[in-house]
Amino acid sequence: MPKQAASSAQRGRGIGIAFLDTGISPVADFTQPSNRIAAFMDFINGSTLPYDDNGHGTHVTGIACGNGFLSGGRYCGKAPQAHIIALKILDASGQGTSARAISALRWIMDNAVKYNIRVVNLSIGTNDRKLHPPLMDAVHALWEQGIVVAAAAGNPSTSGQLLPPILSPRILSVGTWEDRAYFQTAKNKRFFPSVLPDVWAHGENIISVLSPQYNFTLPGRNCAQIVDRAYISMSGASMATPAVSGMIACLLSEYPNLTPIQVKAQLCAEAQHNGGLLE
Repeated sequence: MPKQAASSAQRGRGIGIAFLDTGISPVADFTQPSNRIAAFMDFINGSTLPYDDNGHGTHVTGIACGNGFLSGGRYCGKAPQAHIIALKILDASGQGTSARAISALRWIMDNAVKYNIRVVNLSIGTNDRKLHPPLMDAVHALWEQGIVVAAAAGNPSTSGQLLPPILSPRILSVGTWEDRAYFQTAKNKRFFPSVLPDVWAHGENIISVLSPQYNFTLPGRNCAQIVDRAYISMSGASMATPAVSGMIACLLSEYPNLTPIQVKAQLCAEAQHNGGLLE
């Protein structure tokens, strides 16, 4: 098994990363010197042109594969040569349904070869238990098709509790390194006694691309910190997950024949040497 290739000169070249999120703003970090937004699908309003009326999706995408164009490379993502498939399944308030997520996952299955989609980033969550089994079925189908699915494990609530992370042999679950203590408290162990994310990644105050349509009116965003006018700092498992997705794209650009099982095993093995943390 090869060593993790996150520092490879390939840096995600030729690999498609699909993001199920609030969309993407076509800012220079994605479109200059060449446009890497290979596809945009809007499952909310049906627009054919890329946009992000929330800002979450743009920030997440930048962590994985922004090229830092507007910062002279300072705020560069993990896989700045990967191409982007943005699927808008969340509205301006960041709300969505499992049904839209399933539609987007099925779209990925139908278009994976066309865009060489090898990674799917799910910096989202759902409490829609009615549709949970079909959602998991759709995720598992992508995995069996050779696509690595990285999913956010969840964030602590104001009460200090968490929803159980999405765990499956056919998902790479990512937790926020700074929040790992919450997963290990006695209170949370009542809900998932031996459940931990597969890997951890830094998710606190992560600087990434700012959408011109960033919605500052949403709860919890009054403390958002704008950096160099074109970037913003955000925190959470949503930020940790795309960092791992970018690492996966780099690994696959160097070793394209790896299966999802091999990718997961490789990253988990790398993380074990660092207390579970991928950097």
